[in-house]
Amino acid sequence: MSTKVTIKNAGKTYTFEIGGNDTGIDLKKKIQEQTMIPPERQKILVKGGKLNDDTLLSTLDFSKPVMVLGTPDKLAAPVEKPKFIEDMGDVTKVDNNPVGIPNYGNTCYLNSSLQILYQIDDVRNNISEYKGTDNFTIALRNTFQQMEKKQGSVNIALFLTIFRNVYPQFAEQRNGIYAQQDAEEAFSQILTTLKSNLKIADLFKIEFKVETKSLSNPGEEPVFGVEDAFKLNCHIDIKTNFLRDGILGGLTETITKHNEALNADSEYEVSKKITRLPKFLVVHFIRFFWRRDINKKSKILRKVQFPFELDLSEFLDDSIKEEKNKNRDIIRKVEKDNLDIKRDFKKAKKDIINTEDEELKIASIKSKFQDDLSTALPGVNFETTTENPSSVYELNAIITHMGASADGGHYKAYVKDANDLEGENWWLFNDDKVSSVSREKIATLAGGGESDSALLLIYKGLAL
Repeated sequence: MSTKVTIKNAGKTYTFEIGGNDTGIDLKKKIQEQTMIPPERQKILVKGGKLNDDTLLSTLDFSKPVMVLGTPDKLAAPVEKPKFIEDMGDVTKVDNNPVGIPNYGNTCYLNSSLQILYQIDDVRNNISEYKGTDNFTIALRNTFQQMEKKQGSVNIALFLTIFRNVYPQFAEQRNGIYAQQDAEEAFSQILTTLKSNLKIADLFKIEFKVETKSLSNPGEEPVFGVEDAFKLNCHIDIKTNFLRDGILGGLTETITKHNEALNADSEYEVSKKITRLPKFLVVHFIRFFWRRDINKKSKILRKVQFPFELDLSEFLDDSIKEEKNKNRDIIRKVEKDNLDIKRDFKKAKKDIINTEDEELKIASIKSKFQDDLSTALPGVNFETTTENPSSVYELNAIITHMGASADGGHYKAYVKDANDLEGENWWLFNDDKVSSVSREKIATLAGGGESDSALLLIYKGLAL
């Protein structure tokens, strides 16, 4: 009697048939055929620890995907003459840290956008599996493949050329030099192209119920409609101190239009309530505005604090609020129940020497957490959902801008370290320079001057 086994490796999923008498080594050989990872380098996570070669597979539970770690064999390369370090221009990168992207002349806005797009695992996986003919998506896939290798330097010249051809506004030059551009606009344009070529729109789509009511004629029946968007805007004025204030300002506005009953122009209040929460939430700080007196974009420098965990409960329509809040409380309980495991790992981490052993332990903790969640919320498929089952999001990435004008300054990207269970470690991408920064540093990016100010936030649904 055969059984299907599904494994996950490097963001990809594979399915195999195993027989009733098959052992661990038999499964490892099947995995090698698909992933090129030799059996001796495979670490397979099953309940109880690592899978041994002589373990009878029929004694294990394969009802859920199994995590596999390990590095594949490389294709044999031609024999080359020995090279001495004195003769080498760029020394090959040997650590496992993420890689930066060189600046091609005022391209920090694009580098930052690519870094935070790359960290969105669903987008990255969809791009890696793209089989179409669109040159834009193919060039981005090749760029991501370079970033995946974590070696050497990432060359984005081809993607940059195609990007500027598709969106000519980013090819603007001043005195023969490519001009600085807006990172949020670059990010949004790339996402627009990807949404047309890949099935990723639902990962970002927010839906609203819109109510329009007259302020001059309270007896007039309000009008209801629906809208959707792919980001939340945080409007900033002299009263905006927190992200919540700015979001509220973006969901409520007063407009003037003709009132038939009064036969005159009248003020109306337009308010929105969220009816669908996506898996990934993009929040845009509206910091740039056009100044006619100087004919250039200026920047609102005001400090606006943002949370590491964002609860949108107050902005939800009643049709989904109760369910989202209920799921939020269930997820919180599962988190609390797994807290001791995280603490024990943090204490034992200093004694773990092998990187793969550490990755296996992290994968084991994450797997248990996901199993507990699936048990607690059986109606949610955490593997395939494109919605946030609860009202809470976790901050995953940020694009910042330094300077007083969108026409100048400098963009950087900050991305949370996916292998840090505590969320304390973040990566700073300053073009080709990559460094590790603390959670405390992230809290300083709220603005208040010409230093790094958050422009774009990427949140991910809690526990997703």
